[in-house]
Amino acid sequence: MKLQCSKCSKHGLGFYANHILPHQFIEGNPNADILIIGLNPQNEIGTVETRTLKEFQDFDPDCHPYFSDFKKVSPKLYQNWKSEKSTIAHTDLIKCFSKTFPPKHFEKENKINVDQVIDHCSEHLLNQIRTGKPRLLICNGSKVCWEIMRLFPPPMENYDPKTLTSYRASQNIDGVDYPFWVVLSGFIGRIDDRNKRRLGMEVEGILKREGIELG
Repeated sequence: MKLQCSKCSKHGLGFYANHILPHQFIEGNPNADILIIGLNPQNEIGTVETRTLKEFQDFDPDCHPYFSDFKKVSPKLYQNWKSEKSTIAHTDLIKCFSKTFPPKHFEKENKINVDQVIDHCSEHLLNQIRTGKPRLLICNGSKVCWEIMRLFPPPMENYDPKTLTSYRASQNIDGVDYPFWVVLSGFIGRIDDRNKRRLGMEVEGILKREGIELG
């Protein structure tokens, strides 16, 4: 077992893994066009990630009930996610294990600790986005939405963050701008079926406009 990242050790967190580095924590194709970003892997603090890189890439969303919510978002999206030609992947904003985020030992969701952990881990997420160049980010939950909007601010002025549901952003890599879409959502496991499907129709509309094919 190796401690692969200790940036948050003073907060009682660490990324423990046998076979991967934090930026390799992507379930599915790391170069997928669509990247779903959750909040954190839910398990006991200090749990060791034992999956190999190949096991991450061979990911099947049927492995956990958390992912089944995406069936109601878009059945077509979900079926592609399960196919051999999948163009969808999943990662988490926070790579360290904890039952909840913030962890219970953060008294009353200590904002300083929360912000520091997110700031540390965002470096790994940025690495993933810059390397994989996804064309669409689906942000699952408010903390993920706020952080992505901080990293890639919406281009329009005077936008209302309470009503904004998607926007076009870009990242500059070696002097070249790579455009992509950001879709914002409340935690998909907690929104009703009507809003799940509304989210799916918005995603499907962007995919159609951008010519992103689902097999």
